[in-house]
Amino acid sequence: MALRNLLPVLFVAVLGLAAAAPDAAPLVVIDSAGKEQKLKSWTFTGGTRRLSWLATKQAPADGEAAEKPKESNAAKPLGPEALEFREEESTPFVEGVMTYLLLDRLRSLDYDAEQKTVTARVATGPKAEENEVLTGTTRFERVNKLSIEAEVDKGELGIADVRYLGGTPRGIRGLRFPNPTPDKVPAGRPAQITTAGKMPSTHKVKDLLALYRFKNGSERMNSLLMFKKTLRLELTKIQKISSTGAEEEPGSWQVQTKSGSEETLTLLRVIQLDGQDAQLEGLIGRVPGGYKLFPILTIGEVVFDFAETKADK
Repeated sequence: MALRNLLPVLFVAVLGLAAAAPDAAPLVVIDSAGKEQKLKSWTFTGGTRRLSWLATKQAPADGEAAEKPKESNAAKPLGPEALEFREEESTPFVEGVMTYLLLDRLRSLDYDAEQKTVTARVATGPKAEENEVLTGTTRFERVNKLSIEAEVDKGELGIADVRYLGGTPRGIRGLRFPNPTPDKVPAGRPAQITTAGKMPSTHKVKDLLALYRFKNGSERMNSLLMFKKTLRLELTKIQKISSTGAEEEPGSWQVQTKSGSEETLTLLRVIQLDGQDAQLEGLIGRVPGGYKLFPILTIGEVVFDFAETKADK
């Protein structure tokens, strides 16, 4: 199976938690007073997104005929739902490194209003203490913010529509997710990414690919990068790629192949895939619980097949 088609297959059965079934295990909200609220029906209305590159059905290309969807499903996005999480070392760029944590892999979220932080725990095993722990800040607008709408039974008073906010001064203290599925990064080609800027950080991922977006909004992972004018390079053939940082040559990269050649090339941000224009969003790799996306401007250097330690595996 081609590399670009391998990763989506891993999650064809993944289901989002946009709205729970009536008989599903409850989502537990710890409100601002520390009281637990068990939600049987809820919807995430902010802070999450659908991972369209994992959708089992792709949206039709521009100009293609599509069966008219039912009115209630007309605007429903494709792909499993994931939490948008900015880690502490996500770089200072407005469009920084983003970690997408699949909701059914999450065990808990905890917000600290005083320290302005959020801690996510991704289940890596069946035991409560088997987790990958990620931390991020809530100091900035639209960063690590979350909103949930739910129906709450108020007894004789009736049913209330309640909105819960995470990452705000008077927001919730935490969430406890129902029945998380343990997730460990599968065996795959390792890559180490060093971010650009004055305070670089390093990140380790598996099976790093390019992520492209089409005009219809759908996204696709692909192992192909293209450089001026028509040079096509598969990531499987690249050993190292680093930005030259030259302002007079935006998009200029030093590319070292596995065969040993090294050249300075200009990366193309828009290419043709299957006869359509596709915009390069960045490079994306697997991490416990989901994916980590590196927008092109955040990347300083990528090294493939680096020597792993036991902790990296």
